[in-house]
Amino acid sequence: MRHRIWIGKYIGKMLGLSVGILVFIGIAGLLNKMYKTDNDAHYRILWHHFYEDEGKIDNLYLGSSHVYYALDPRILDELTGEYNFNLASPSQPLNGSYYLLREAEQRNDLSHVYLEMYYLSTANDDRLLMYQRNWSNTDYMKMSINKIAYMRSIGGMNRFVNVILPFSRYRKYLGDWDYVKEGLNEKKEEQDYYSEPYEIENRGEGEREVIYGQGFRELTIVFKEYQKLYKQNEDLSEFSISEKNEKYCRMIIEYCQRKGLPITLFASPMTDLRLIGTTDYDKYVNEIRKLAREYGVAFYDFNLAREEYLPLQDSSFRDDHHLNKCGAEVFTPFFYKVVSGGEADYSTYFYDSYKDKLNALAPAIYGICYSDSADGVHSMWVASNRDTGMEYKIVLKPDEGEPYTVQDFKENKEFQTPSEEHGICTLVARMKDSPEEERKMEINY
Repeated sequence: MRHRIWIGKYIGKMLGLSVGILVFIGIAGLLNKMYKTDNDAHYRILWHHFYEDEGKIDNLYLGSSHVYYALDPRILDELTGEYNFNLASPSQPLNGSYYLLREAEQRNDLSHVYLEMYYLSTANDDRLLMYQRNWSNTDYMKMSINKIAYMRSIGGMNRFVNVILPFSRYRKYLGDWDYVKEGLNEKKEEQDYYSEPYEIENRGEGEREVIYGQGFRELTIVFKEYQKLYKQNEDLSEFSISEKNEKYCRMIIEYCQRKGLPITLFASPMTDLRLIGTTDYDKYVNEIRKLAREYGVAFYDFNLAREEYLPLQDSSFRDDHHLNKCGAEVFTPFFYKVVSGGEADYSTYFYDSYKDKLNALAPAIYGICYSDSADGVHSMWVASNRDTGMEYKIVLKPDEGEPYTVQDFKENKEFQTPSEEHGICTLVARMKDSPEEERKMEINY
């Protein structure tokens, strides 16, 4: 009799606990709907299509926006005869790449994994500390042991509440009914993301951005000449891969090798303006090459590609480091040609270093780089592929004030402007031995 009473009490407690859990889940779901905003529709569209394609994916591509803007899976499908999927997300940290790999491998019979090695994802731990870039993925992942492990990896216990309860990130709006009403109205008016393509942005005049089902994000936006002012903020001379990022990179490679799954490392192409404005880029390339050789995997840096094989022009980019639709249409077939051909063809398609590439190109200017200075000025310098032999004329036209000449055809690349001054910089360059051939740019500063 006592045994039956104990069982009855136990069942009652379990039922009460179950009801409590269901009530909590219901309340949490309601609060998420009320308070959680969709800051980047990419995540929910990506994960909807990923689970819709479960069991179909052959080739998986991991990384940041450099992947989902640069590689068109529809083109790769035609070239490979297999199903390709970009499981890339904005500023994807390497711990995210690791858990997304596991999610994909456990739900698909993968043939190959391609991991992007963008230096901002490897050089320091900043990406790992961008917690929202990880929990924006876990918000849309199905519940699993892998998801729980991923959630535990995001920022430690001090961030765990924000990870498992998305509405808690917006607690400052608690009781702000105007915020809740506005958010609910936006969700109600949202375009159906089950359809393709899903429009993210439309600027008019043919400039738009849309997302397709296999993780491809298409841009018809063009990088314009007046935008070619790059703020230098990356110095790779001290380290090219941090300890934590190296750990996750090794975990990704070793996971693939345990599963007998081929993996290839790569870097998507960026503009020469950005690369020239990045200190010691070749050191980064050599560090990743060293890591790849240790595991016997291939690494292709498409920033070192010879221009006759990868003819990316200014019109191929949307900004200094993302390809647009035209760029993806050029890059995707070349990417497949390279990765399917093996490393024996490396010297055919690539320079050995970025320095070698710049020296081999015809003399050119790419824009202006700058850095902030403590004394209220911007330190600027001309981004060109020549250290000597090229001379520059620099004229500034402030928004307020008269134009003035900084220098008249000298080899000096460096100059300064007041940090609060804005206007147009007219840059004219020529080689000393052929002064009749001039290249002119007008750049907003």
